[in-house]
Amino acid sequence: MMKWRVQTWALVLVLALAVPAAWAQQQKDPRLNPPVAPLPPIMAGESSSKSLLDDPAPNPQNALKADQSPLSGAQDFTLGVKSGGRSFVTPMIRFMQVADNNGHSATSSNDWRATGTLTGNLSLKHTKSRSQLGIDYSAGGPVYMTTGALRASYQRLGISEQISWRRVTLLLADSMTYLPESSFGSGGFGGISSGMMGGLGGGSIGTGLGGGLGGLGGGINPGIMPGQSILTATGRRISNTALGQFQYTLSPRASMTASGAYGLLRFLDSGFIDSDNYQFSAGYDYKLNAADTIGVIYSVSMMRFAGINRSADFHHIQLAYGRRLTGRLAMRLSGGPQIGNFTNPVAGSRNRASWILRSSLIYNIRNTNLGLNYSHSTTSGSGVLVGSDADRADGSISRQLTRMWSGGLVFGFAHNRTIQQLNTSALERTVNTWHAGFNLQRPLSRKANLTFTYNVTGQSANNPTGCTGLACGRLPLRHQIALGISWGFGPYAID
Repeated sequence: MMKWRVQTWALVLVLALAVPAAWAQQQKDPRLNPPVAPLPPIMAGESSSKSLLDDPAPNPQNALKADQSPLSGAQDFTLGVKSGGRSFVTPMIRFMQVADNNGHSATSSNDWRATGTLTGNLSLKHTKSRSQLGIDYSAGGPVYMTTGALRASYQRLGISEQISWRRVTLLLADSMTYLPESSFGSGGFGGISSGMMGGLGGGSIGTGLGGGLGGLGGGINPGIMPGQSILTATGRRISNTALGQFQYTLSPRASMTASGAYGLLRFLDSGFIDSDNYQFSAGYDYKLNAADTIGVIYSVSMMRFAGINRSADFHHIQLAYGRRLTGRLAMRLSGGPQIGNFTNPVAGSRNRASWILRSSLIYNIRNTNLGLNYSHSTTSGSGVLVGSDADRADGSISRQLTRMWSGGLVFGFAHNRTIQQLNTSALERTVNTWHAGFNLQRPLSRKANLTFTYNVTGQSANNPTGCTGLACGRLPLRHQIALGISWGFGPYAID
């Protein structure tokens, strides 16, 4: 006990001494704080509140161009992609000291433990005349833990290649994660979600490919990937989603899209439910103008569960609307009726009518970034339920607080409800899960950043009897506090 306390306070003391030293060095080093040129006079008709986003970027390599991903496709919308055509690789490492009061206990909220974690990330972008390849790999684990076995390592790999011809665009992507616990709220590593670790605006580690691939556009839509929105006991899991998408441009305004995806969720520890999910969709998009697009989507989702002689197919027809203002706004909304068909149902009808809704918003104004997501859909049950009707809301807001400090807030809520036809319990079971947190960060040098994060998670359920995993009753609040330093290198040009 005394040893880990000494280690923890020694690290805090070193960081506390490093901050003022780095601050003093930055005040003296003109490379880090170059003289600021005076602003030009305001011209007639020009607003004094004009944002830098309204002006062309001085460096064409860093300028954003419009996100062209299809509204009816499987990718998230973004504020834009980098227009630079260079190929590069970017490594990063991070050390975090984490304090966690209730890592895996369902009865105690005072089981404080300290963990030192080391992570690394490598991002690669390779650009050719007709194609772009992106690879994003992260891995990490505990350097030491005061209690428990060293089984909290994680790995994440995202690969995406987009090939374009005159009228045809082909997208191939795969997203894989290996986590020791649910990705909702904690990211399955170090007790801190990936959105918090990487700065606000990111999703959980399980969201797959992201904008960090250097201009390949958005990641795989979370609605296509296996859901993990229910907290469980420690249970090592592998989630993988493979995607293929074909887009054909009919005219400057109209296009058609077809895609297929296969997702799996496998648990390496007993007490959980393995699942497979097959999804196929086809859609038609029409651009009303440069910013607004409407579309119609038909899709089918097929759920299969290991060792269970029950399955479900869900057919959806959705109307979609999207609006994109490069560098400022990205909004997507789709919804419509859903028909479920059940094989060997436990109770109720073989067919059921319901609805589906997916929405997302990213908004950037001055020094503030806002991200919101809400979805109502059917998921595989997070390894705890045999399928569930899930409502999920996530949000983040980040802002440049001062010249050196930035920070933000993040939150999430998930409501999972059993599907009568798939679950054996006579009573309806619901599980409510939530998390919230904030972070503060500042640069120590051109390559190093200091980050402080806090996160809290909680969960409750109305009927825990017969539920799989340590997840169905009320769990004590879990508080997680972390202090970390990250070092980024590059980018290094290749080819």
